[in-house]
Amino acid sequence: MDALRWFPGERRTKWKLEKSRVDALSSITGERVHVQLMAQRPRKSDDPQNDVLLATVLRQIDDIEEKARNAAHPDELEDLKADGELQGLFAAYFCPVDDIQDEGTLIIDNLEGWGIPKTAVKKLRELFTDRLKNASKNPDNARSALYGIFSEQDSWSDYVDDYAESSKSYHWQLGGAAIILTLLSMTALYFARYFSPLLWLGIFLAGGTGSSVGVITKLPALDESLSGELDAYERRIFSGTVSGAVASLIGSAFLGWGIFPVAIQNQTFTDALNACAAPLASPGSAVKILIVLGVAMLLGYSERTLHSLERRLLGVAKSEDERRFPEPRKSSRKG
Repeated sequence: MDALRWFPGERRTKWKLEKSRVDALSSITGERVHVQLMAQRPRKSDDPQNDVLLATVLRQIDDIEEKARNAAHPDELEDLKADGELQGLFAAYFCPVDDIQDEGTLIIDNLEGWGIPKTAVKKLRELFTDRLKNASKNPDNARSALYGIFSEQDSWSDYVDDYAESSKSYHWQLGGAAIILTLLSMTALYFARYFSPLLWLGIFLAGGTGSSVGVITKLPALDESLSGELDAYERRIFSGTVSGAVASLIGSAFLGWGIFPVAIQNQTFTDALNACAAPLASPGSAVKILIVLGVAMLLGYSERTLHSLERRLLGVAKSEDERRFPEPRKSSRKG
């Protein structure tokens, strides 16, 4: 069935639907097992189980599963999957009194290991710890607290999964773009001897490679993405890559002009540029192409390099922070 995903039109739609169905049914089954295993735990004779509620929850899960088997749209399956997760939260009400505190504490500890913000973990402990400790005296209240912890676990699990999926997608896209741009820039620089404008195209593409890698390193962490940084990051991907490529082109112009004379293997950057565009390639042209390629990638990767060249060109000694926040003038008053 996986081969169907490569077919367009109806076959691909069918593959997507069946994949969503398998995921939904697997999740619903997992929720049923969670409820059943919690109900099967040994308990004291003075801790009766709510069999009526258990039967109701299992019946609801069965109904959701049946609807999932007959669903005709992926969005419907996503809704049914969410409904199954809500029913799975009721497992908290079948937890034996002696296990409630350990169960809740363990889940909160696991959430902390997921890398979610410490403030969120601290809030969970403040909200539910006392109620969990009082399970023997007030089991209903403690189970209600455990239900809330289960709910938070599901919410964070969905968020962490979405973050991991988005991060993986960004890494694949930007990593693939970096590989393709590298090959294109190498090709353009190699053939620049026959058509000189390809030299600037090669530098631009190499800068795009460096900026793509730089954008990958700036992916927001899990806790930072809560503030909307991940959405903002998605909007900055294209602009950041293009601006890095342009910055590489500008920086290469500065270096070719001799603003910042650097010699690599007894060759300046200007010599390397001229050698790449020379009508007849010298025996060492591969090294010169590599020099131009590496410098252009570095300029695209790091914006600080271009800022250094800018300060040298314009004679600006102060940093951006110093221009923004100048030191206060000293008073001329004596005494």
